[in-house]
Amino acid sequence: MTEELRHHWDLHEIDEQAVAREQVLAKQPEARRELAAKVAAARAVVQAIDQRLTESMKRRRVLDREIAAYDVQQKRYEQQLLSVTTQHQLEAMQHEIAAVRAKRDVLENEALERLEAEERDATVRPAKAHELERSEAAAQAVIARLDDEAASIQAELAALQARRAETTAKLAPAARTRYEKLRSGRAGRAVAAIENGACGGCHRGLPPASLQEARRREKLLVCDGCGRLLVLPPEPGGA
Repeated sequence: MTEELRHHWDLHEIDEQAVAREQVLAKQPEARRELAAKVAAARAVVQAIDQRLTESMKRRRVLDREIAAYDVQQKRYEQQLLSVTTQHQLEAMQHEIAAVRAKRDVLENEALERLEAEERDATVRPAKAHELERSEAAAQAVIARLDDEAASIQAELAALQARRAETTAKLAPAARTRYEKLRSGRAGRAVAAIENGACGGCHRGLPPASLQEARRREKLLVCDGCGRLLVLPPEPGGA
C-alpha cells in the first residue's frame, strides 16, 4: 500500500470512529426529550389532582353558603306558615317550601358528590406524587449519565480531530483539499473501504477491472455511486 493510500486509510478509520460517536451524540436530544415528557406527564397527573381538589373545595364553600341561605329561607317560610289564614295561602307557602327544599337538595347532592370525589383524589394523590418523585429521580440519573457520556464523547472527538489534522497535514495540498471537500459533503465520510467487492459507503458494486486495480493498492479509486474515495483494507501484517 502506498503512503498516500495509507494516509487515506488512516483518515477512513478516524472518520468512521468520529461518525460513530457523533451518531451516539445525535440520539441524546431525543432521549432527553423522552425523559422530560415522562416527567411532565407524571407531574401533570399530580397537578390535575391538585387543581381538581382546589376547585372542588372552592365550589363546596360556595355550595355551603347557598345551602345555608336556603335553610334560612325555608325556616322563614315555615315560620310564616303559623300566620296563614286561608287554604290558598297554606298551599302557596307549602309550594315555596317544597321549591326551596328541592333546590337545597340539588346543592347538597352536588356537595356530597364533590366531597366523595375529593376523597378519591386525596387517596390516590400520594401514589401519584411518589410516581412523580421516582420519575424525576430516574430522569436525573439518566441525564447525569448522558452528560458524562457527552463529555467523554466530546473529548474523544477532539482527540480524533487532532489525529485527523495531523494525518491530513501529510497529504499533498490538492489531496487534502479533495478529502476535506468530500468529507463535508458526505456526512463526514470522504473515504470508504471496499467491502465484498462494493463501496462501503453506498454499497455500489465495483466492476472487476476496478477491483483488480484496487488489489494492486497503488492509487485511490472513486466510487461511481457516491463519489467517495475507495481504499481496499490493508492486508494482515500491514502490507
